[in-house]
Order: sequence, then C-alpha cells, then structure tokens
Amino acid sequence: MKILNKKDLKTFLKFLDYLNEGIIVVDEFQNIVYTNKYAREILKLDNPEGKHFSEIIKNNYFYSIIAHNYKGNTQEEIIIDDKKFLVKLYHIDDKKFIHFTDITPYEIYKQAKKDFVSNVSHELKTPIAVLKGVIETLEAEEDNDNKRKFLKMALKRINQMNSLVNDLLILARLEAQEYKVIKTEIYLKRLVNHIFEDISYIAKEKSVKLINNVPDNLKIYGDENKLSILLKNLVENAVKYNKEKGLVEVNGYKDKKYTVIEVKDTGIGIPSKSLPLIFERFYRVDKSRSRSVGGTGLGLSIVKHITEAHNGKIEVESKVNKGTKFKIYIPD
Repeated sequence: MKILNKKDLKTFLKFLDYLNEGIIVVDEFQNIVYTNKYAREILKLDNPEGKHFSEIIKNNYFYSIIAHNYKGNTQEEIIIDDKKFLVKLYHIDDKKFIHFTDITPYEIYKQAKKDFVSNVSHELKTPIAVLKGVIETLEAEEDNDNKRKFLKMALKRINQMNSLVNDLLILARLEAQEYKVIKTEIYLKRLVNHIFEDISYIAKEKSVKLINNVPDNLKIYGDENKLSILLKNLVENAVKYNKEKGLVEVNGYKDKKYTVIEVKDTGIGIPSKSLPLIFERFYRVDKSRSRSVGGTGLGLSIVKHITEAHNGKIEVESKVNKGTKFKIYIPD
C-alpha cells in the first residue's frame, strides 16, 4: 500500500474537513488521533487529538460505540441534539475509524411519505365504500345481461382498489408501530382452518387443494388478528400463483425457542434473483402475471412487518416451476 507523503497527507486531511460527515480515528489505546471539522463541531470537541476518548466524548450513545471492544464492524443510529445520525465503526489494523452521517432529512422524508400514504388511504375509504354500494345495488336491480357484465367488471375493480387501500392502511400502521402486538395462546390448526374457509372460493376456481397438517394441540403465542392477516396473505398468494390442480400445504411445529409456520405450494416459483426483493412494497416478480391474478403488491411486505413485530424471522425457498416454501419463526 502506498504511503502518502506529508504534503499529500496534509492535502487529504484538509479535504476531509470539507465533508458534511464526521470522521474520528482512535488508536489501540483509545486515544483520539484525528477528527475532521464536522466531527469537532457536532460533538463540540476542543483540541481532541491525543486525548483519551472518555475525556471528551460526552454523548452516551456515541461513547458506547467507541468503548466496545468487539473486532467486527458495526453501525448504529443515535440522537445528538435532536438530530439522528448513522454511525459506522470500522476496524483497520490497530485503529478504530468512526464515520457518522446526519440522516435527519431522510427520516423526515420517510415519515412524510408514510403520513401521506396513510392520509390518502383514509380519504379514499369513504368514496370507495359509496361506489361499491351503488354498483352492487345497480347490479342487483339490472335485468340486462350486457349491462350486468359491465357492472361486475366495475365491481371487481372497486374491490381491488378497496383491497389496496386496506393493505396500505395496515402497512402504514405497522410501520408507524400503531398496531400493538397483543399476544395470547392460539391453536394454530384452528387459525389455519379459518383462513382456508375465507379463501376457499379462490382455491375452488383453480382446483387447488388446501392441506392443513398442523397438529391439533400445537399452540402459538402471538397476536391472533395480525397472525391471521399474515397467514391469509401467504396462503392466498400460494393459491393465486399456483398451478391448476396444485397443492397448498401448511405445517406447524416447535423448533427450539420458536413455533414455526410453513406455507408450501406447488406453484410457479420465484427466480433466485428476485428472492431478496420480494418483501419490498409493490415489488412484483412478473408484472403481467400479477395483473392477471390481482393482488396489491403489499402482501409480503405486510407479512414481513408482522413477523418483525413479533420479534420473529422469515425464510423463503423457491424453485421456478417447482414451488415455494415460506417459513415463519415466532418466538415462544
């Protein structure tokens, strides 16, 4: 590795002083060997070089990051003077490099986006409900088959819009942590049976067989309403993206400290390149296929948020034209 001469090093350090990001370097004895201008201003440091970090770092969160003796790299989000910073710690040789960035504008934007989606969804619910009621009434009273056909098409689109608005509201509340997780003991087999009853009409349309392999006495400790939403999204997707006369199978079992829910199908599968993206909101593996089967593109994002709200984890395995298996781990 090429070592910078004194002139080049001075130029480089001067360049770092122009950054709107903080940089601190600490040696093996926890003494500060370098800080750039931004770091000194944000942390209110006065001639910190050569001093032990514990003498001058007053922010408790920042202090704890530097104080840790682990060898790996890490990152944390901390608050300094009502601003949120992303702090990254790197170990290079015997030095610790601390880099921090103000992410407050991004957090403000993210919150504004969530508020906008939530507000728009609330505003849409009433007119959608009115339209739905009007179209259902017109369809019931219409004798002309051709007109009834168009009214049914309109009603289908209204129902799709209603599903989208409901999913947006659920997701907005989950992301804002407005939905409290109220845990009770639930018989998992009974919950799965309720889901199967709700979507049986979709399964019949495709001749997909629903199989509940959950043991009768298996209990899961969680929020029944949210787990019902989670399961319905997974099972409904498994049916919609299945083959004609395919299978959807739900299993449940205990695994160390978790109750595991498996939802398997014999459907079209997911390409490996798409697997890291499927939990992103509105992501669709095959846009043309998704339009034909319906859906909002939010189901798996909702599944992920509900799993995380239970401090659980989710895994997915899939092979194209072979099927997909989701595994949800809910702590006992």
